[in-house]
Parts: sequence; C-alpha cells; structure tokens
Amino acid sequence: MTTTIVALSTADVTVRSVVVCLLALLALVAVGGRIDWNALRRNTSRPAPIYLRVDQRSTLPYQQPDIRKRAVASGGLVLLALVSGIVIAIAVSIVLATAVGSVTSLLR
Repeated sequence: MTTTIVALSTADVTVRSVVVCLLALLALVAVGGRIDWNALRRNTSRPAPIYLRVDQRSTLPYQQPDIRKRAVASGGLVLLALVSGIVIAIAVSIVLATAVGSVTSLLR
C-alpha cells in the first residue's frame, strides 16, 4: 500500500479552481440552450383580475418636511450605511481568513 503526497502551489489551486468554474459555466450554457424560453413565456396564464372596492376619503395635503427633519434622516441613513458596511467588511474578512487558513493548511 503506497500513499501519494501531492503538493500543490497556490497557483495550481487557482488554475484548477478557474477550470472547474469554466466547466460549470459551460454546463449551464449547454443546459440553458436546450430550454425554449419563448414557449415558457407564451404558456404563462394570467391570473383573473381582482376587483377591489375603493373608498375615497379626504386627506390632508402633503407637506414637505423641514430642513431639520431632512438632515436627521440623511444623517441616519449615512450612519446606517457606514455601520452596515463595517459589519459586512468584518464578516467577509473573517470568512476569507478562515478559507485562506484552511486552504493553506491543506497545502502543507
């Protein structure tokens, strides 16, 4: 019984990953080419219309918010965007660090 030790470099793993991705895309194109998309669109049945009773009531006219409310809303959106961007960046970096760590430990 013989055991074979295979040492792959990062470039080898990258090239093999790219080849696998390209073959998967080729398979998707081959399978997608067999589907008649026009026939699928023609055979879609439209649901029966739904009739709704609408009550028309008087409402207050629209008033634009003042500058203070707009500034608070814009500041909140900017703060939310920054916090969510930081959280997403940390999560992605942890996932990538774990993936790189596991791949490099496999190559040793």
